[in-house]
Amino acid sequence: MSSIGLQGVRLANPTIGETFVVYGLGLIGLLTIQILKANGCRVLGLDISTERVEIAKMFGIEAIDLSQGADPISAGLTFSNGNGVDSVIITASTKDDSIIRNAAKMSRKRGRIVLIGVVGLKLNRSDFYDKELSFQVSCSYGPGRYDSDYEEQGNDYPIGFVRWTEKRNFEAVLELMASGLIETKLLISSRVTLEESPDAYDKVLTGRDIAAI
Repeated sequence: MSSIGLQGVRLANPTIGETFVVYGLGLIGLLTIQILKANGCRVLGLDISTERVEIAKMFGIEAIDLSQGADPISAGLTFSNGNGVDSVIITASTKDDSIIRNAAKMSRKRGRIVLIGVVGLKLNRSDFYDKELSFQVSCSYGPGRYDSDYEEQGNDYPIGFVRWTEKRNFEAVLELMASGLIETKLLISSRVTLEESPDAYDKVLTGRDIAAI
């Protein structure tokens, strides 16, 4: 999950001091905000879950609970001092296409929007045309994903041509965890025995917990 977030961050190409919105604070979203923070970015998290918003705040991230009626566009503009945010990373999962529209409206001119999650993709041309926004869909863990020669045969890409592959992204997030820049303990919602694992999977699929181990 961390590597999925990291690949999305790489596509957004963050620089120190930029303002980012992470739209959706599930497991990937909560990992992504930490990666952005480690990059020296100011991060605002948005979600409809009060529990997830509170976890984001524990990581030192400003976060807003949209279930309380907050307007995401106004939140993004306020967070960026009225300039519009530099980038929005969408980690939510919903069929609603309003998230794409909101992301465009809260972005600055020539802002970047990266989709990691799964949302409705009915784009409004004028939202993107007027600001010359860029939009990109992130493919899982990074270069090498779904390439059988890479994943199954072990044929790596030369580092001089593909700096960050699936494997090298994994290595990077493990180093971030080892250094304490990515914290995972707060993401553990419950602990179960191996015999209880079927119930744990049901809980993940039907409940609102972040994870179950």
